[in-house]
Amino acid sequence: MPAIQVPDGLQGCLITPDPERARTDEPVTEPVLWISDALLDDQEAGRLWADLLPRHRETGLWPLLLGNEGDQGTPWHTGDLAPVPSSWADEVDVDASLVQGWKLVFENDVLDLPSPFDAWPGRAPGGGPGPDPDRRAVELATSPSGIRDLLTATAHSPFLGLVPARDGAEAIIASGWSSEAGAEHATAILRTWQERFGVRLCSIGPDALNVTVAWPPRTPEHARHVAAEHYAFCPDLWQDNHFEEYAAQLVDAPVWCFWWD
Repeated sequence: MPAIQVPDGLQGCLITPDPERARTDEPVTEPVLWISDALLDDQEAGRLWADLLPRHRETGLWPLLLGNEGDQGTPWHTGDLAPVPSSWADEVDVDASLVQGWKLVFENDVLDLPSPFDAWPGRAPGGGPGPDPDRRAVELATSPSGIRDLLTATAHSPFLGLVPARDGAEAIIASGWSSEAGAEHATAILRTWQERFGVRLCSIGPDALNVTVAWPPRTPEHARHVAAEHYAFCPDLWQDNHFEEYAAQLVDAPVWCFWWD
């Protein structure tokens, strides 16, 4: 694990996954993340994350704002984590994964939801060109409205985490995040969003994740295509959103939020 430069004044600890949660034959026996001991207020969390993000290239550590379940410290402090090799994400067929998610929502006889397209439209074209994704992420994390949106993945003020990872997408699988989404599938899909939309992973909870978006869709038509991809990635979105209303909200949206029930 790379040496961790802990922000001044913060106390924390290294977390090793519980071996009983292992998804491989050989449990991970080394720490997979550092986490602060105490919750941070929202503004401090945004400031620290914004300070640490540009330093990732030097430290090899991806900053994350971490939510947990109640006051039990799960899943982070309790090591309720299941990291797997990043190569697992390399093996994911992104298109097949998205098609499967699409079918769960719009080809489901039980839900019987009207499909916004005649068939799965495929991955949406990227946004941009636009601002530098890291710079845009820092701007959002240090603005009052931006940090509020980014922290919807947490039920309360977050902990600060540092994960050895090449980028935010890899931080998902490297941290041992376990969700209905599947860490390797989420990592693989976020890799494509980093390239197409300039996203940066900011906050994750036990069953949620939020990203900043440097190059969001700018037109209603493009937003509908992106919304289709979001529903395929996170089928539970249908529970809180009408598709057309959700798509309209994506035009110029600087933050994308996802949750799994």
